[in-house]
Amino acid sequence: MSLSRRSALTLTALLLAPLPAAAAPDEAACRALNRAAVEQVLLPAYRRFAAATANLAARLDTLARTPAEDASLNAAREGFAEAFLTWQAVQHLRFGPADLFSRHERIQFWPDPRNAIGRDLAAAIAGRDTATLEARPNALGQVTTQGLPALERLLQGDEAVARLRAGDAEAGYRAALLRAIGGNLATLAQDLLAGWTGGEQPFGRVLVEPRSPYATPREATLELFKALYSAIEVVADRKLSRPLGSSPSTSRMQLLEAWRSGLSGQAIQANIIAARALWSTAFAPAVQASDAELAALLTRAFDQVNATAAGLPLPLETDFGIQGRRDAALLLQKEAAALKLLLSTRLPPVLDIPLGFNALDGD
Repeated sequence: MSLSRRSALTLTALLLAPLPAAAAPDEAACRALNRAAVEQVLLPAYRRFAAATANLAARLDTLARTPAEDASLNAAREGFAEAFLTWQAVQHLRFGPADLFSRHERIQFWPDPRNAIGRDLAAAIAGRDTATLEARPNALGQVTTQGLPALERLLQGDEAVARLRAGDAEAGYRAALLRAIGGNLATLAQDLLAGWTGGEQPFGRVLVEPRSPYATPREATLELFKALYSAIEVVADRKLSRPLGSSPSTSRMQLLEAWRSGLSGQAIQANIIAARALWSTAFAPAVQASDAELAALLTRAFDQVNATAAGLPLPLETDFGIQGRRDAALLLQKEAAALKLLLSTRLPPVLDIPLGFNALDGD
């Protein structure tokens, strides 16, 4: 019997097994869960993203001034990789400060099935659009040309590099656009962190205490659970299932999240690490007190998914349609789908939070 078949049978048995009687965490336990999530997982991740984008902005400024130097290009690409991968640790957090001024979409407009980024970026470059260079992080506007995916297109590929180094008006605009996107990302990251930590009502305190829009600590716990679920769901359903297709012949490497920079596999690894940290630091202690068996089961499941993700062949984009290269990604997709189902069916009753939501509704 294959590993995937055994996993399916094991999951079916778990889902059909009767739920044990367990007391849900009380308000104090939910408050402790929320505090651990915010202070030990989410805020450190936002701080790392803010630092990485500040570094990226500086490197893009250097590249804009010295586009012909390979060292500047390589440094900018390294800065992009760092910022992109630190973003993966907060990518699943679409509420609070990330929801204001379309910040999440401005940082990463993805997926982009209609290639809106390509069309809008080409139009901005062709018209030397000054509005694109003057985008403000605290104002609404076109999101497709401001974030990480647009920057990836400007930094990757022989054609993009040649146009940046051409020494003509288009090259000058591309250099200005690199500076604009870098500054925009750094400001957005700082604004996100400030929204969580500063002002009269920092969002970190909103989740912990809680206060509007959350009436009780359990409502804030539900928000965090949706984020935990979303981190696994996006890996299973978007980052792997769609690009893999049903067979090697139907796989589409260009549906991978960051195929131009070859970072799609590392992004998935970062997503799983972030989800596992949120589980182990915040959720596991609360669940342990209510249902030790379920806590142990989910911990093993997170550990297994993390181990499989760590074993992905990198870069994932290399020979993506060849079966041998697909096997690890296929196994991870199945395991992530199983964990997603386990989270959605077994964890809400123990936490006494609602069932029947889709964390990615509306995307």
